[in-house]
Amino acid sequence: MGGAIVRGMLAAGRLEPDEVVAFDPDEHRCAEVRRLGLRTTDSVAALVDAPTLLIAVKPQRYDGLASQLGPLPRTTLVISVMAGITMKTMTGTLGSHARIARVMPNTPAMVGAAMSTVAFDASCTPDDREAVVAMFETIGIVHRIDESLMDAATAVCGSGPAYVFHLAEHMMRGARDAGFDDASADLLVRQTILGAAELLRRTSDDPAALRRAVTSPAGTTAAALAVLDASGAGDAMARAIIAARDRGRELSAG
Repeated sequence: MGGAIVRGMLAAGRLEPDEVVAFDPDEHRCAEVRRLGLRTTDSVAALVDAPTLLIAVKPQRYDGLASQLGPLPRTTLVISVMAGITMKTMTGTLGSHARIARVMPNTPAMVGAAMSTVAFDASCTPDDREAVVAMFETIGIVHRIDESLMDAATAVCGSGPAYVFHLAEHMMRGARDAGFDDASADLLVRQTILGAAELLRRTSDDPAALRRAVTSPAGTTAAALAVLDASGAGDAMARAIIAARDRGRELSAG
């Protein structure tokens, strides 16, 4: 995710390669970063003087990283792309010099189509807020929220692409079971999901209204939806989002 964000900023002219120093313990990823013209370091301590820190690690790795950074020696804008790590936790480990913004983008950032939610600590200045929003607008759309909703945003947006990919996976299986070869099933499902998403984007109609427009009484779509309703698929999706939110809260609690 960190790489997708930096690529978006570079492509938008928001950053120059020589303005970025990256750290990653994985040498393969470091090599990818260097191919973008960025500098890398093998020492977390080398980053403590940076005016802006973007932390995009798995939440389970945060404690180890924070212990290496220690309390920051000077005022620093810290942009967190981590599920479950609260501003209070980061202030406790990075110290009072950290002005913290929490952002939850999603993997469509790789194609400039992310949905990112952002929450700001009270210490963030108007310039901080403007800079962070502008940064993430290079990879998609940004929506400001209160931090109390960050776990819910992670469940809806951060995890959301996986729900769509799960749907695509099983639509393709159904297409093959219905007689299509692999290539045809792949094409039909990908374009159907893409087209439906584009229609949803371009219209202000409620998704339920769009669904009804496709569904003729006693027709083929109605037969398919009856199976989904009978299996509880709709309720399962709503429950899945709550489960993801609750897991985020568990991570926040440590």
